[in-house]
Amino acid sequence: MKHVTTISTKTRTKNEAQLLSQALRTLRGIPNLTVKETVSGSKPFEHGIDLSVELRSGQKKFRVAIEAKSTGEPAVLRRSVAWLKNQLARTKHQYGVIVAPYISGEGATICRDMGIGFIDLSGNCLLNLDGLYIERTGSRNKFRKPREIQSLFSPKSSRVIRCLLSEPKRAWTLKGLSKETGVSIGLIHRLAVALEDNFFAEKKPEGVHLEDPARLLEVWREEYQRRPRKWARYVVRIGSVDESVNKLKTAAIQYRVRYALSGPSGASFISAYLNPNLVHVYVDILKNEFLEKLSAYPVTSEGNFLVRVAEQENEFIGAREVNGLCIVSDLQLYLDLWSMGGRGQEAAEDLRRRRLNF
Repeated sequence: MKHVTTISTKTRTKNEAQLLSQALRTLRGIPNLTVKETVSGSKPFEHGIDLSVELRSGQKKFRVAIEAKSTGEPAVLRRSVAWLKNQLARTKHQYGVIVAPYISGEGATICRDMGIGFIDLSGNCLLNLDGLYIERTGSRNKFRKPREIQSLFSPKSSRVIRCLLSEPKRAWTLKGLSKETGVSIGLIHRLAVALEDNFFAEKKPEGVHLEDPARLLEVWREEYQRRPRKWARYVVRIGSVDESVNKLKTAAIQYRVRYALSGPSGASFISAYLNPNLVHVYVDILKNEFLEKLSAYPVTSEGNFLVRVAEQENEFIGAREVNGLCIVSDLQLYLDLWSMGGRGQEAAEDLRRRRLNF
């Protein structure tokens, strides 16, 4: 069995090259199947397809387009599968295959329903060609390392993640990240390795560059929601949210309490998507005289004034002044809104579309 290997003219990232290489190894491991890549510079690459191969099984021959994705998240697959399906007719391929680090059962269903095959690096695959059907599912995600994922978003590590997501197109040196975040170069190096191993980022000569900021944010929000933050609950008997936050600002200045609004009340100064009826606020210290000034009375549930002491002051990173009030960063707003579920998640996605842009 002879294999001809060529390199397409399309520029590939290191991660894409790894994915495509694994896809070829998987295909070449199938008995009685010959795999041949197309000639470099051929027309399919003009349409953005990552790799084109010719498969031969017995007397049958198929042209197959392969698309590499750094994540197999269902939301990404829906877009990618639809795009690849459209490219097949334009490039005269009989079949399309998505390759990713891991494709879940939901992702497999999306591919199957659209008539697209898949190969992942965790051992799952689907090929459904005339006279050739191969399906292997149920393999666990080799790239989801719970402890490693959790460590990415620990209080100290999350400073680095915040920095990277705040400028997602920028390449950061380890020294630059250390200076910006106050985190040691040793820890940043370990984080960079973990980010690359999980296909979130790539280390380039100019520094660490995010490959998939959207997936990184989505994994962070799930981890953030999994470990819910506890808010101290109070009742403040003031007519409106505007009156509450103005009195909050006055008390904070008087008693030297650093604060930043979040949740629906904070988002209301950025977007009109939600009409808040309570206040969420981070403080650096919770003083009794500050609460007394607000006439805030503690309650065990409900309440209209929710306070949380910032964790190593991370929630203050990127905070800014809007209409004379301190509001947390868009990243922190997104995380807090998403963790509230329901309308909060709708508001989070609205914020993401309009301000985060990834």
